[in-house]
Amino acid sequence: MILMKKILINATNLNEGGGVQVATSFLKDLTSLEHLKDIEWSVYVSPAVQRNLNEIFFDKKFFIEYQIVEPKEISFLNSYKLNQYDVVFTVFGPMFLPLYRGRHISGFAQPWVIYPVEDVLKKFSFIKQLFFKFKYSLISFVFRHADILVVESSHIKNLLIKKGFTNQIAVVENAVSSVFFNEEEWKEINTDVFDSNKINIGVLSGSYPHKNLDFVVKLAWKLENTYPNTFNFIFTIRPDKFKMLTHGIQISSLRNLGLIQITQCPDFYRQIDAMILPSLLECFSITPYEAMLMKRVIFLSDREFFKESCDSHAFYFDPLSIDQAEKVLSDWFFDTCQSKRVSHINAAHEFVINKSWSVTKANSYMNLLLESL
Repeated sequence: MILMKKILINATNLNEGGGVQVATSFLKDLTSLEHLKDIEWSVYVSPAVQRNLNEIFFDKKFFIEYQIVEPKEISFLNSYKLNQYDVVFTVFGPMFLPLYRGRHISGFAQPWVIYPVEDVLKKFSFIKQLFFKFKYSLISFVFRHADILVVESSHIKNLLIKKGFTNQIAVVENAVSSVFFNEEEWKEINTDVFDSNKINIGVLSGSYPHKNLDFVVKLAWKLENTYPNTFNFIFTIRPDKFKMLTHGIQISSLRNLGLIQITQCPDFYRQIDAMILPSLLECFSITPYEAMLMKRVIFLSDREFFKESCDSHAFYFDPLSIDQAEKVLSDWFFDTCQSKRVSHINAAHEFVINKSWSVTKANSYMNLLLESL
């Protein structure tokens, strides 16, 4: 009797943000690919990933084992339980599995590990800075113990090599989820958060320190003074995080939807006029590509990670300069003629349409896993 090889897809540590979307999209697309029947595929997902999968057509019968697992149920102490699998693919690490003896492949998207972090750290007290330095030194240690790291651009791969990572590093380019190409899966967002009498600017981002979301709060204050009752900024973070961000103060130009599902993202883009991301650190955000696909203008921090992926199809500003961000927005909305706007948005749409599709990304993941057996 020939024993079939076993692969585990591990998405148990993903709770919010782009990682949840990537895992959801990958699992959905994986079921449409060939070769699944030749391997015993198992899947562990977090409750957050499961909530997103519940919103789309997803058939679990393709997997020999499928479990919803709380994030803390897999730890370095019980990682020996995974030895039944020949390969474990953690969609995004870190995940420390010292007692696992098979091949561990880990997605990498931790910009704190590879970029200078001074601009982020200076937001915090000295003690907090020490905590972050220790935390990401530990995270760096964990990633170095994976057999293969998967990154979403050659730029990130080169930075890891410069940091002394000796792991095998594979590049699998990010791609817009197939949900965006299937309107039957889109879900409407019924809310009064959007204001048709104002310019609605989306902030589709996780609430992490390097996302620099407090910058948007300050920008909203500035714009409200310059252009009263004109702009409306819509966040998609947990209510408690939003309260902390705004210090509990009710500001009419700052709204929050709370966490949204991947099937609601297309409608989110339909209801906004623009997207802004003032990130200080980033590995690869798919949000700009989604905005381009949905024909929405994007305003991004002028850092290398955005410029490499978006080129001239975004408008850039210094993420430490409120005045510069205000000028970039006002130039577009008040000083750019309609024909130039249409031309820019159409060019950006064509740019992203020619990028790889999520099924291609899933196929690349699958081939990498099969080659690791």
